[in-house]
Amino acid sequence: MSDPSEPQEPQQGQQIHMLPEEFAGKWANSAMLQRSPHEFTLDMIRMGPQFQQGQVVSRVSFSPLLLAELADLFNEAWAGYTRDAGVPSESDEESEESDD
Repeated sequence: MSDPSEPQEPQQGQQIHMLPEEFAGKWANSAMLQRSPHEFTLDMIRMGPQFQQGQVVSRVSFSPLLLAELADLFNEAWAGYTRDAGVPSESDEESEESDD
C-alpha cells in the first residue's frame, strides 16, 4: 500500500477505441426514444424519401443517469452552436416581444 503523503502519479486518461470501419459514423435523420422503469433506448433512424420507410442504423440503451448527462451535453452543445451561428436565443426573442 502506498503512503498517502507521497506525491501521486497522475492517472492516465480514459482510452476509448473505435473500429476503423466505424470512423465515418452513420447518417440518421430521425430518432425514437423509448423508456422502461430502468433504462432508455435510443434508436437512430435513416428515413427514406417522403419518410415512408426507414432503417434503424444504431440502437443504444442507457441508464437514467446517463440520460441526464446527455441532456446537459446536448444543451451545452446547442447553446454553443446557436451562439456561433448567430441564432437568437429564446431570451432575446422574449425581450424583443416585450419591447413592442
